Amino acid sequence: MHIEGDYATDGFATIRDLIPREVATYLYKQIQIDLAAAGRSFQDFAVTQALSRHETVDISGHFYRPLTTFLWGLTPIVSHVTGKDLLPSYDFFRIYLQDDVCRVHADRPSSEHSISLTLAYSDGKPWPLEVGSRHVTEVTPCEDTWGDEPYTSVEMQPGDGVLYRGIDRRHARVQPNPNRWSAHLFLFWVERDGPYARHAFDAERLKSEHERVAQMAT
Repeated sequence: MHIEGDYATDGFATIRDLIPREVATYLYKQIQIDLAAAGRSFQDFAVTQALSRHETVDISGHFYRPLTTFLWGLTPIVSHVTGKDLLPSYDFFRIYLQDDVCRVHADRPSSEHSISLTLAYSDGKPWPLEVGSRHVTEVTPCEDTWGDEPYTSVEMQPGDGVLYRGIDRRHARVQPNPNRWSAHLFLFWVERDGPYARHAFDAERLKSEHERVAQMAT
C-alpha cells in the first residue's frame, strides 16, 4: 500500500494497492458466482439513476453481506490514513457500461469519508476518477462538466482506491468509460464523535434497502 497526496490538506488522497489486484479481481468474480448460485444475474440489479447515462448494476452491502464485512475490515486502515476515529457507514458494488459517465456530484451525509475502489476492467483500460478542488457545503444537482472548477484526475488500476471527503468534495468520471464494463466498490465512513455520527452503519437507509430487495423477490 502506497499513499499519494495529503488527505488532510487536499481533501483526497490516492491509495495505490489498497488491496492486492488479485483480491480485487476475485471479489468481482465471487459476487458473480454467488449471484449465479442464487439464480440471479447482474442484470437483475440494473438501475437507472441521475448520475449516469446508462443503467448501472448496483448491489448494496445491506443486501450482500460480504461487502459489509469488507467495509468493516478496512475501517482500521482508513482510520489510520484519515487520522480520524471512524465507524463504517455503508458500501455498494457498481458496474458501469461502455461510454457511461459518472456526473459531477457530492454525496449524502453518510459519506463523510469515502473510497472509490476499482475492482476490474473488462478491457484493462484505466478509467480515471476526478476530484474537485473546492469545498462544497450542500448537495447540489448532478452536472455534466466541471465548469470553471479545477479538478484532479486520478488514473486507477484494479486494487487502487481514491480516498476523498464525499460530502464536501465533488467527484465524477466525466470521461466516458473506455471499457465494455468496469466494476467498482464504493465504501463510506463517518467520524465516531463527528456531526454525522448518527449515520454510522447507515441505519436510516437500511430499512429502505430491505424493502427494495423484498419487492424484487415478488
